[in-house]
Amino acid sequence: MLEGKVRRVSLLILVLFMSACSQTQPQVKTEKRAFSEVKEQRESISLTKLSLTSNKKVATQKENWVPLKVEDEIEWNAKALLGHKYVWGATGPNNYDCSGFTRKVFGDVGIHLPRVSRDQSKKGQLVSFNELKKGDLVFFATKRRHPNRVTHVGIYLGNGNFIHASSGAKKIVVFNFNEHQYYKKHFLWGRRVISEKSHVASAI
Repeated sequence: MLEGKVRRVSLLILVLFMSACSQTQPQVKTEKRAFSEVKEQRESISLTKLSLTSNKKVATQKENWVPLKVEDEIEWNAKALLGHKYVWGATGPNNYDCSGFTRKVFGDVGIHLPRVSRDQSKKGQLVSFNELKKGDLVFFATKRRHPNRVTHVGIYLGNGNFIHASSGAKKIVVFNFNEHQYYKKHFLWGRRVISEKSHVASAI
């Protein structure tokens, strides 16, 4: 009789214990879910901060972009070819003659010139020696038999300097009119063919 009561009490305690365990499990799941939601919120905030930081960097970079004058781009492109060999009739990419060189440099900024110097000398605005500006084409008569015929072309860089593919130097070089009186003596005229005001380049 006593053993029966003990068994019933034990069974009741076991049922109550199992019931208590089953009630605590949803609480654990709820806590895990809450922790997961907090973690997701933190990750979302972190990604938002990262996005804002990235946008600020892009905005800062855009602020550092300034207009680049076409004549400056022409100078840079021309000087990038310094030292390349002069070869009559060559148009690049390794060798150039005088008009092949000018055609390449101006073509890279969207200004298309005829193939030969004589035809190039007819394009754009006519410019005298004293009116020359950076980016102007400069034309010369280098043949004694034809003192008024265009036979050579270069690009004026300012301060009396011009860059050209020289048959005498056998490469692309920068000369100064005051140091090379031959070219000043045989100068015919300049031509201004720049048709765009500016491009965009990074100041960084």
